[in-house]
Amino acid sequence: MPSSKNLVLIVDDSKVQCKVLSALLEEDNYRVIVANDGATGVEMFITHQPDLVLMDVNMPIMNGYEATRRIKAMSGVGNLAPLMFITSMGSDESFINCVEAGGDSILVRPFSSAVFKAKIKALQRISDLVEQVKSLQHEQKNDAELAEKMMSEVIESRNYGLDRIGIIKKPAALFSGDIQLSALCPNGNIHVLLGDFTGHGLRSSIGAIPITETFRVMTKKGFSISDIIMQINSQLYTLLPGDLFFAAGFACISEHEKSAYVLNAGLPDAYLFNEQADIKHQFSSKHPPLGILPEILSDVQLDIINIHPHDRLVFLTDGIIEARNQEGEYFGSQRFETAVKEGVIEGDIAKNIQKKLADFCKNTEQEDDISLVDIPCCSWVNNNDITVISSNLSDELSELDNSLSIPLAWSYHLHLTGKLLKNTNPIPLVMNQINDLEGAGEHWQSLYTILTELFVNALDHGVLKLDSALKNSPEGFSSYFNERTQRLNLLQENKQGNAHEDFVRISLQYYPLFQGGKMLIKIKDSGVGFNVLKVIKTNSQLLNTGMSLSGRGINIVDQLCDTLEYQEDGTLVIASYIWRNKQVLD
Repeated sequence: MPSSKNLVLIVDDSKVQCKVLSALLEEDNYRVIVANDGATGVEMFITHQPDLVLMDVNMPIMNGYEATRRIKAMSGVGNLAPLMFITSMGSDESFINCVEAGGDSILVRPFSSAVFKAKIKALQRISDLVEQVKSLQHEQKNDAELAEKMMSEVIESRNYGLDRIGIIKKPAALFSGDIQLSALCPNGNIHVLLGDFTGHGLRSSIGAIPITETFRVMTKKGFSISDIIMQINSQLYTLLPGDLFFAAGFACISEHEKSAYVLNAGLPDAYLFNEQADIKHQFSSKHPPLGILPEILSDVQLDIINIHPHDRLVFLTDGIIEARNQEGEYFGSQRFETAVKEGVIEGDIAKNIQKKLADFCKNTEQEDDISLVDIPCCSWVNNNDITVISSNLSDELSELDNSLSIPLAWSYHLHLTGKLLKNTNPIPLVMNQINDLEGAGEHWQSLYTILTELFVNALDHGVLKLDSALKNSPEGFSSYFNERTQRLNLLQENKQGNAHEDFVRISLQYYPLFQGGKMLIKIKDSGVGFNVLKVIKTNSQLLNTGMSLSGRGINIVDQLCDTLEYQEDGTLVIASYIWRNKQVLD
């Protein structure tokens, strides 16, 4: 017997049969509504959404078969009521017709009240199971919506530059298998990732959170985009099942170097557009999707290209290219390129792509996640925001330092030689050690910039003997870094008896001060050095005439440091960085 008064719809043109069935049902605590033809039965089903339906076959206006087909066509939207045919036709053909019309059971007259109630009880079990499934589906949907909201908060809300990056994100299911990430590097560069997991839905999004955290943490610590790509690939190779992988596009936009570093691993071609909407460069996939191989292929290099202030870098997933219209035709690369060019001219690439896709696909069901990122290549870094130590603070702390003979708190030394110089970026390692010892602090970002510039100068100009004039060519930084890569590949491990050893040595000494701290930085390289006085004089002349040097380099370091000097013919640089604690400033 049902625990509450469930509703049964009886559709039968015999008023006598309706009364008999109603009486039997009411004995078992059911509520009953009656229709005397099939058309009325369909209307009452829509209006009342009953728990069970009892259907006669031969009726006026609309017979039971047609009424059942219409009822079953609506079932599943809000109601999946079990339906039983009650008929006096007991032939095989009538049984087949009842089942093909959508009936869940059939009862042939004459029958006893006991048999009728047993049949109703069986149908009620089906109805109860349907309600349980509906309840579970509703609960699952609520949980999924909550999970998707939380994932969106974790993944998307913490992205950098959301007000400047054009984004399309249109999942094919509740969960998207595509992710879009952007983060600010300590040196002012921008890291961007657009990724596409196999398929779509919850299963395809399982790797999103670990990838997000790896991308953000490594970017914040100053790791290069190459280091991040290698780590994500290793992580996915360990985490993902064999049939799931991650096509992705990565970019590092360095505004001060006027360069972009790009790797396409399995996505459709990415594009660099200029202000006139011309395609300056097209980035085809150079590497299989991540998570397939245990390591990144050693012969795959980042594309390094020159960028101008109004250039835009565009990544997209295959959901855009492979979107289909009602005739089964693909949107394709040509339509995409045309839409982007129009978007560049109109000032909104994402908006124009969405409009063109909607016009093309119309009401066609979306088959895959659709994603795009449109990244401007300028105005990310404001050089006026560089924090320069105030002269008053410098004088104050220097006096304190000189008068009190403050003891050394700790020192740190790192000596890199040969191939380690090629394969290791020591600055994130050094900064991680400093954070472990002294805790986080905003002043560490300036220290990161100082260490990065001094180390890169020691490696590039000392060990590798690169000339900054290479950056003045039409190809700019791309030529410079291609030459840099070639020279790094020639570095060898020092062997016994070898008179010359390629090295860079980093030494740090930390002195805690009453109002802040002082870091003494020494970086020594194995190069032949340079004419220090000549370089200083040249730099001063360039600055006085308003001419800019290649990149930011030593000029920023000189602004950030209390003192900066070169010794030993320029192969040793000694910098003193002094800061005041935030609470003192407040």
